[in-house]
Amino acid sequence: MSAVLSLPVDAPNEPAGTLRPGMTVRWKRGRYLVGALQGANVHLAAMDDGGQDALVLVCILVSAPDFAVMKADGMPQEPEAVPDLSVLDRLDKEQLEHVRCWEKHVREVLTGRPVGARNGAFTPRHGYDPATTTRTARYALKATELKAAGLTGSVATVQRKCLAYEAHGLLGLVDKRWLRTSTVYGNVDERVVALIRQEDKAQRGASAGTFSRLYKRVRTALRRAHPDEYRALMPARTTFYDLLKRLGISKESLEAAPGQGSDATTPPEPPYHPAPVSLLGERVEIDGTGLDVLARGDDGRPVAVELTYALDILSRTFIAGMIVPKSSGRKKGPGSRRRGGRSTKSLDAALLLGQAMAPLAARPGWSPQTLAANSDLPYAHMLASDPRMAGAAARPVIRPKTVVVDNAKIFKARRFRDVCSMLGIEVESARERTPTDKAVIERTNASVKSMFSQFVAGYTGNKLATRGKDVEKEQLWPLNKLQDMWHEWVVTEWQQRQHEGLRSPFLPSLILTPNQMYAAAVAMEGAVPRPVTPDESRMLLLQAKRTVTRDGIKIGNRTYVSHRIREFKNRHTGIKGQGRRWPVYYNPYEPSRVWLYDHTVEKDPDHSPWVPFDFKHRHLIRDSWTQYLWEKAADLVAGLVGREGSEEEIARAVDDLLARARRGPSPTPTSAKPVAAFVPQPLEIPEAPVNPYAGITRAEPGSVTPARSLNVDAKDLFPGRRAALAPTAPERAASSAAPIQARPPRRRPASEGGQSLGGSASDIFRELASDPPEKPPWPDQDPPPPSQDSQET
Repeated sequence: MSAVLSLPVDAPNEPAGTLRPGMTVRWKRGRYLVGALQGANVHLAAMDDGGQDALVLVCILVSAPDFAVMKADGMPQEPEAVPDLSVLDRLDKEQLEHVRCWEKHVREVLTGRPVGARNGAFTPRHGYDPATTTRTARYALKATELKAAGLTGSVATVQRKCLAYEAHGLLGLVDKRWLRTSTVYGNVDERVVALIRQEDKAQRGASAGTFSRLYKRVRTALRRAHPDEYRALMPARTTFYDLLKRLGISKESLEAAPGQGSDATTPPEPPYHPAPVSLLGERVEIDGTGLDVLARGDDGRPVAVELTYALDILSRTFIAGMIVPKSSGRKKGPGSRRRGGRSTKSLDAALLLGQAMAPLAARPGWSPQTLAANSDLPYAHMLASDPRMAGAAARPVIRPKTVVVDNAKIFKARRFRDVCSMLGIEVESARERTPTDKAVIERTNASVKSMFSQFVAGYTGNKLATRGKDVEKEQLWPLNKLQDMWHEWVVTEWQQRQHEGLRSPFLPSLILTPNQMYAAAVAMEGAVPRPVTPDESRMLLLQAKRTVTRDGIKIGNRTYVSHRIREFKNRHTGIKGQGRRWPVYYNPYEPSRVWLYDHTVEKDPDHSPWVPFDFKHRHLIRDSWTQYLWEKAADLVAGLVGREGSEEEIARAVDDLLARARRGPSPTPTSAKPVAAFVPQPLEIPEAPVNPYAGITRAEPGSVTPARSLNVDAKDLFPGRRAALAPTAPERAASSAAPIQARPPRRRPASEGGQSLGGSASDIFRELASDPPEKPPWPDQDPPPPSQDSQET
């Protein structure tokens, strides 16, 4: 009996590939002689020294990786390739009929018999017998017949078809133009497509625009990148718009909110079709979203926050969550480092996985309903398998097996991938611009904002039109308190609320809560806790390579010291390529201490490889602090002193910020000075200058005379005094002859008659305008004594 190999049965002029007794084959790195074939078994006789005979199945023999039929010269015979006839499925009905028609003509030219006829069962037509005619004559005869039948087929065409059939079988008769497939972007150059994707990504943070703006951006970028080939590469406007549709760039993606991608603004279209799951932690989706809430930062100022959390698909359980402040920061120059900025980092995503591996401890002051012992969770079984559940909150511990993430940078970072590999978690990335790949958590983002965020002080709304007027002036929650409030909401509201997507596996009409679904699933599957050891917890932190000097370890403008500095000062690590740089692990949320990892004692049970180093100025900071607050204080100190502040100055500034945050905002005065209104840049209109002396005659120096002076004492010019000017001569004579009498009572002098300051100013200067009379001499007597009136003193 012979075993059929991979050679096609109807291959022209070739016998069927068979395995016959007497053949030499190679199998398992040895040479064997095929002794006999019995049913599905083949008897092999060893031809190498030390080899053993074998009895194996034919299918096992021919499917071995190193199986080959050996030639007489000892070289392996090349196996016949099996044609892939699935290509014929891509042809339409007319094209397939064309191929089958040519197959009949070609087979008659090559073998003299039609398709399917065996040797000797059919007599070749005149002129097609290979035994009596040449192939060239058969080419010409077939071309003549095709021309008489009105078909296209010259001698060269018939020859080309026959040679292609001999080389590739039926696939050689298929017109290759039928199998051509166009790319997604058509005939547009790939460099243009790359620029389109680049410019589309670059404008996501800007305000919404149209296709025309993107077209101009691509045109400018293409002219700058390829100035010589610009005209040949730049597609027409209509072609450009069609290309945008093929690339998935729609009008909705261009109108996305600033700072967000289309994944965050394009909701998944119902109905949702999540991947089927049957195990706890089989698929865990991780995503981040803004909470639309303002919180009080470490420095006491309002700051926006964002939530990054993990959701188990089977039980709809929040297995972990972190609230992180979000601020843009500030740069002093184009080449400087941004300071004061904060957002979710890859470390936060790594710590999120570590949080999912441990129970959530109940906080003091929480309701008794938040405890796992008072919930629907199988607390007794959970406590027996994991003692850490004692006093834990009503949130189950679910170990992720596969996490589904989007294409954010924090999930592409090596730190996050390394942590997943260490914890045995597989990472599955969602497709770009396809929010339906994680539709469950996309819908949960809206649920978190509607069920939690809008009830928290400092809620800003999801858009500017719905934002409150004085949100920043409300009593905002600190970041740590807001984090605890979210965990309390999870265990009291979310985990104990019926979810429409959760159905009992025993009674499908029964709607369950996430805790009830966990209890039902863990009863069927079982659960084995996977605690994260202290060593693994430190491995989740950020790592830096540092050299230990006599001053200690320097990280982020901070110096860390230890009593074991001398052991590692300028000491070589013993690892090639690292020199004296030791791995140091640090937590930006608790930067007061770092750990140096000494790999030389990692297998010594009497010594720990983790060597703690403390910040040398930690005594100056009385409360807990973060690296984010340190950068804020460093920026303030640099602005005050005009240089980079020392560690001690920054440490004192951190303590001042924490003290100010504890005191709260200072009271606002009731009578605040009004702020000047904003005045835009005025429009400059040139005008001719105005001469204030125009029309005035220039004065001659000789014609200027001094002004007359007032002929009274200065003391008589003060208000309230009745001072009279010098009287005329007759009046003075009469007054001198009369005896001195007491002054009559003071009264307001009349405005007319006599020169007095009691009148108006016009009356006084009218009297001064005329020439005063000549002053008569005093009589030969002593002047009157000065008056004793108290008003003249």
